[in-house]
Amino acid sequence: MADSFPYMVANGKISQILDKLKKASEPNKFTHAFLKQLGFASTNDRAIIPLLKKLGFLNDNSTPTEKYKDLRDTTRYRFVLGEQIKELYSDLYAINTQIHEANEDEIKGAISRVTGKDETAVNRFYATYKTLTDIAEFDEPSPETESKQEEKTEPKKEQTKKPDQKPSISIPGSPDFHYNIQIHLPATTDIAVYNAIFKSIKENLM
Repeated sequence: MADSFPYMVANGKISQILDKLKKASEPNKFTHAFLKQLGFASTNDRAIIPLLKKLGFLNDNSTPTEKYKDLRDTTRYRFVLGEQIKELYSDLYAINTQIHEANEDEIKGAISRVTGKDETAVNRFYATYKTLTDIAEFDEPSPETESKQEEKTEPKKEQTKKPDQKPSISIPGSPDFHYNIQIHLPATTDIAVYNAIFKSIKENLM
C-alpha cells in the first residue's frame, strides 16, 4: 500500500515542462539549473523533479533513464506516460483497471483508501494524478491495428465511367463482313438514264 503519491502545487506547469523536454537536448542530470534553463525558475516548478523520479523518467541521482528518451519521442510520449502512470499508481489500478476514466469522487475515494491521508493531501494527490492522466494515453495501438486503421481510412479509388458510354463487346473469332457493289452502266448517250440509275441507288441504299 502506498503511503503517499507525488504532487505538484503548480500542476498547470506539468504539460508545459513536458513540452519543453521534447525539444531540449537530454541533460546529464536533470537539475534545478537545467529546469531554469527551460524557463521554469519558480520554486514550485522544482517539484517536477521528484515527480519525474517517481514516474521512472529520472534515477535517484537525477540522471535520465531510458524511459526519459521515450518521453522525448513526440509520437509516443503520451503512451509512455500512460504506462508509467499505471506503474506509479498501481495500487489505484488494482482497485479499478480503468481508474483514469472514473469520476472525481471515485478516484479520490481510492486514493484515500490506499494512502490513508487526510482530505487536503488526497486533493493534492488527485490534482496531480488528474493532470497527468489528461496528458497521457493508455491504449497504445499495436502495429497491426494501426495498419488496419490506415486501410479503413484510405479512400477507395472509384472507377469513373463517362456518361452514356456503352461498353464495347468483342467476340473472339467473329467474322467481319464487307460488301462490294458493282454497277454495270448501259452504253447510252442519254444522261437521263444515268440520272435515273443513281437516283434509284441513292433511294434504296442510303
